[in-house]
Amino acid sequence: MSWSFVSYDSKYIKENFDCGKPVLNNYLKTKMSQDMKRKANVPTLAINDRNEVVGYYTLSAGEVQFENFPAELKKKIAPYPVSVARLGRLAVDQSMHGKGLGADLLAHAIRKTEGVSQEIGMRALVVDAKDEDAESFYKHFGFDYLLTNSSRKSLFLL
Repeated sequence: MSWSFVSYDSKYIKENFDCGKPVLNNYLKTKMSQDMKRKANVPTLAINDRNEVVGYYTLSAGEVQFENFPAELKKKIAPYPVSVARLGRLAVDQSMHGKGLGADLLAHAIRKTEGVSQEIGMRALVVDAKDEDAESFYKHFGFDYLLTNSSRKSLFLL
């Protein structure tokens, strides 16, 4: 099965989407359009040839305090809050698990972030891993931990 990436539009079929995590399913079906209208983030959808949503991610702007980066990177980063892109959510329909869509969604988000970083100051892509599966996924693709006091696992990719 193939997929393509598109900007959010209500015409795409999202009712059958099920990634196995109710909070991410609910976000797509009931809150994504509201957040987009409020400019809280920009969603990207992965759709199949029947215009069904089979995956998605959201990006927004943010910042991370200089102190939260590992010591070995601080020489490469300006010593004040660092502008970043935030990967707010990334979800793949269960029917697509194991087919590479998660990796493609992440690669698409990274390319988009790199493109924006050519136009404005932005140093990293940051994600808060929601659970151990998400943490392992991001670690597999080279993300490293930020140093925070939060119980959430915040990871970044320069």
